[in-house]
Amino acid sequence: MVQNEKDARIANRHFRVFFDSNRGTYVIRRSGGAPLVTNGTTTANFRSDTYALNIGAFRHSVRSSRFRDRLGSGDRLTVTSRDANDRIQVDLDIALYDDLPAIVLETHCTNVSDRDAIVHGIEPLRIADAAGGILHAPGVTKCITNGEMYYDDGMIHSFGNREGGIASSSQKGIDLSNGPFHGPNETIHSWWNAGLFSGYDAESIVLGYLGNDRSLGTLLISRPAPDRIAVIAESVYPPGIVLEAGSTIGSNRFMIGVAANPYAALEAYAGAVARTNEARQGSRIDGWCSWFYTLAQVSEEEVLANAAFAARHLKPYGLEYIQVDEGYQRWHGDWEGNERFPGGMKRLADRIRACGFKPGIWISPYVISEPTEVFREHQDWLLRNPDGSLQRVGNWPPGAEPPADENPKRYCLDITHPGAAGWLHHLIDRIANDWGFEMIKVDFVAWSILAAKRYHDPTQSSAAVYRRGMEIMRKAAGDRCHIFECGPGAITVGLIDSMRVELDSNYGFADAAWNTYFLDQACSASAAGKRYYFHNRTWTNDVDHLCTHLLTHDQSEAAATIIAMSGGNTMSGDRLLQLDPYKLDIFRKILPSYGEAATPIDLFDAETQTCFALHVEKEFGAWTVAAFFNPDLAEPTEKRFPLERLGLQQAKTYLAWDFWRQQFIGEISGAVAAEIPPGSVRLLSLHEETGRPQVIGTDRHVLQGAIEIERVEWNDSTQTLSGISVGPPGTSHNAYVHVPGDHPWTWGGYVLFQDHEAFTLKLVHPNVIQVYVRFDDSGRTPWRIDVDEFFRAPA
Repeated sequence: MVQNEKDARIANRHFRVFFDSNRGTYVIRRSGGAPLVTNGTTTANFRSDTYALNIGAFRHSVRSSRFRDRLGSGDRLTVTSRDANDRIQVDLDIALYDDLPAIVLETHCTNVSDRDAIVHGIEPLRIADAAGGILHAPGVTKCITNGEMYYDDGMIHSFGNREGGIASSSQKGIDLSNGPFHGPNETIHSWWNAGLFSGYDAESIVLGYLGNDRSLGTLLISRPAPDRIAVIAESVYPPGIVLEAGSTIGSNRFMIGVAANPYAALEAYAGAVARTNEARQGSRIDGWCSWFYTLAQVSEEEVLANAAFAARHLKPYGLEYIQVDEGYQRWHGDWEGNERFPGGMKRLADRIRACGFKPGIWISPYVISEPTEVFREHQDWLLRNPDGSLQRVGNWPPGAEPPADENPKRYCLDITHPGAAGWLHHLIDRIANDWGFEMIKVDFVAWSILAAKRYHDPTQSSAAVYRRGMEIMRKAAGDRCHIFECGPGAITVGLIDSMRVELDSNYGFADAAWNTYFLDQACSASAAGKRYYFHNRTWTNDVDHLCTHLLTHDQSEAAATIIAMSGGNTMSGDRLLQLDPYKLDIFRKILPSYGEAATPIDLFDAETQTCFALHVEKEFGAWTVAAFFNPDLAEPTEKRFPLERLGLQQAKTYLAWDFWRQQFIGEISGAVAAEIPPGSVRLLSLHEETGRPQVIGTDRHVLQGAIEIERVEWNDSTQTLSGISVGPPGTSHNAYVHVPGDHPWTWGGYVLFQDHEAFTLKLVHPNVIQVYVRFDDSGRTPWRIDVDEFFRAPA
């Protein structure tokens, strides 16, 4: 029992926490006294029994202490509870940070009996309405969820819609200890984290795991009544781990965060995950990948032909990587080149580097085929079924039997065996440090190492094993190698550089190509929207390769724009040698990646986000780039938003320039509206009107000045606008300058070209001067407009 009631309380300027030892529950109140959590508790789910602090006989002791970790300093309340039969001890930590509007919880379970036990999951957070638990969320109407991996980016769920409810306790092969909440209201499921929505300008609550190195973090959420949420966060340990007598296991830390609006809440959560795991930030891939048009029939000749073409036409614009994908290997598990790569993979990497690029490679590190040396000589390194037989793996539907006629059959490396772990380290060391590949794409994890039915070491969970595998790969590859993750980055954050966040299903004809960007579940637009807040915080987002060969020009512009607005990896998946000139130029216009993710301003309006805004800040100015997409191939649509939804000021006037149409739209205030034809995009730059000449757009890069302009300066005394533009030597592009006042066209007036040494000026609109900038011998060209001289009528 608690010796002193003061010991059961902690507080900061945001929250107050009290643990009730009689109920086995805690209460969290806001600083003003309003409730946030009523009757929260924690639970441990063993195969033999369920231990909940608010049910059954526990002896509680509570202590408070100061602490400091990567998120800062604060106060921690530690509740130690032992069941009456002395089988389990539960330690619940509730942490409040001095400068963080969040509560962080973590539960540890110790097997204090003299027998081993099987643990399925621990619930660091249980707020169940049947037991009087309430998460108070005033005005909550919707929720954003997350999916396990790239193929499921979650959903925008409206409470009261039973179609979004789960039907059983099994999620993608993971058995949860809990089914739907009791009652008439639907229960929804989310992986890793979720966010509650009460309005774009209303307070928002985010729920999520700060780490998943020991368990797979899952959430069940329901709204039993207006303003009230029930939630269970369960840390799952598939395939069920052995907790030996005297051993302890932790749930991973779980965060309840509160912020002024849903964007701030989601971004703060991702930032906390990043700091907790020391995320790797800022490394991006601007490159080309072989997969989408060669599939598994890739060859050394094809890779090098595209590399040579890219060296001439794309490298000057920022292309850095050439990546060979699936199909080069002899077998899964034998990663030397097959007959289509007669020089071997080391020579391929050397020849890619000779073209001026960094070589990249795809692997499925855990998949082992029958013909390989590992299978023939080291079957003790492979995963096994509970009956001891080898476990076959493959990308077949859940619950389906492995096909008897698969040739060759595939198995999985079990890195909890020391020999297998050593083999994996040697493989990655050879790829990165002997062959010289500077980017490694890791794939096929969901149906291999994460699908284990039993590990060589039964005390390890799938999350711990998967994390350990990436630790091995990172250590072997070194810090300079870019690791591109196609698995659950929530487990490997801090070890990976970039993560695939979309479905990646561009197979077939033109309809399939369009679907993968804007129509499929977890398409590029949906993933760029629902997962935008992870980018440049926990990892670099990858929302797909740009494949325009089968698309129209309008569709190609839209696909390129959604990739550019993601701020992440920018890769071509086309056969560059036969790409038409305009589509090749479209790809140039998104190189290099700017690195910052646009905000989906319609995040909670629909399942697929189609409206994005990115605020660009440079030393010479600031502006907003807004993209409005129309996925419908038959009907036009109109988008209209108040300026404040784009982060702009309602009372100010902005100048709008349409990038793909190269048109001045005019002055806007109050709201921005755009009519979008079928299957296309309207991409606008919005500059606050200053009353003086100013750059409002370019035709070089979709962010219209963020990449290609180094400096712009207005001199009021000389009435001169000067700038410096950058571009590849031997190329040219245009910048567009808005000039206030009325400058009508007149016969023989100031509408002709005005040539200067490395640039040309021409009035192309009553308020717009085109600056045609040439880069002859240098990649840096100064230019200037003497406004009085330019508009002086000819003699």
